[in-house]
Amino acid sequence: MQEEAIHTSPPTRALIIAAGRGIRLNEHSQEIPKCLISVGERSIIETILLTLQRAGIEEIVIVTGYKHEVIEELLGGGQKLGLRLRYVFNPEWQKRNGVSAYAARECFAPNEQFLLMMSDHLFSPDMLAKLMAAPLAAGEIVLAVDPKVSAIFDIDDAMKVVYEGEHIRSIGKTLTTYNGIDCGLFKCTTGLFDALAAAMVEGDCSLSDGCAQLIAAGKMKSVEIGEAFWIDIDTPEALAFAMERLNV
Repeated sequence: MQEEAIHTSPPTRALIIAAGRGIRLNEHSQEIPKCLISVGERSIIETILLTLQRAGIEEIVIVTGYKHEVIEELLGGGQKLGLRLRYVFNPEWQKRNGVSAYAARECFAPNEQFLLMMSDHLFSPDMLAKLMAAPLAAGEIVLAVDPKVSAIFDIDDAMKVVYEGEHIRSIGKTLTTYNGIDCGLFKCTTGLFDALAAAMVEGDCSLSDGCAQLIAAGKMKSVEIGEAFWIDIDTPEALAFAMERLNV
C-alpha cells in the first residue's frame, strides 16, 4: 500500500555537511575549511545559515571534520544569526560524504522532516521555498533538481540526474544521458539514514550511494527549481562566478 504524504508544517531543522577539506579550492584550504572562505562580507556557510534562518529554520546540525574547532569558534551557538547550532564531529571526515551525513543520525527523531545540504553550495531563497513545500512521505527524500543542464557552470563535475515527473530514476556523475542536475539540496526523512546504512561498504559510502538505495525502493523524488540560482563552489573559478552573480 502506498504511504500517505506527511501533512505537517515545513521542516524547522536542517543538516549541513561541513566536514571536508576542500583541496580543489586550494588557496585557503591549508588554513581553514572551504566553507569559511568568504563570498563578499560573509563566509560561504554564514551565507547558507542566513538563508535558512530567513526561511524559518530554527536549529541546524553541522557535521564537522577538518579543522572543526575553527568552524565552531566562528559560528558559536548561532545566536548572532538567530539560530541554534549543534555540532557533530566526524573523526572519519576523510571518507566520503555519506559517512558524515550518517554521523548525524541520532540527532533526528524517527520520520522527522529536515533539510540536508552541503556547506559549499549557495542557493537562492526561492529555490529553498520550492523544496520546503514539496510533499514527502515516510521514508522518502526529495532532491532539488535543475533542468537547465546547458547553463550549469561546471557540467563535467556535476551530479547528473534522470527523472520522470517527480520520480528520480538514476543519479551519478558519469551518466551520459540525463535531464537534470543534482543541486545538493534535499528535504529528507530519517529514511536517509537507513539508506546510507544499507549502502555502507567497509564503513564508507557516498550520499549518491544512499540515493541509489532510495531510488531502488521508489523513495527518491525530485522538485524542479525553475529559474532559481544556485552554485557548487568547488574551484576558484566557481568562487569567482558566484561572486559575480551575487554582485559581491
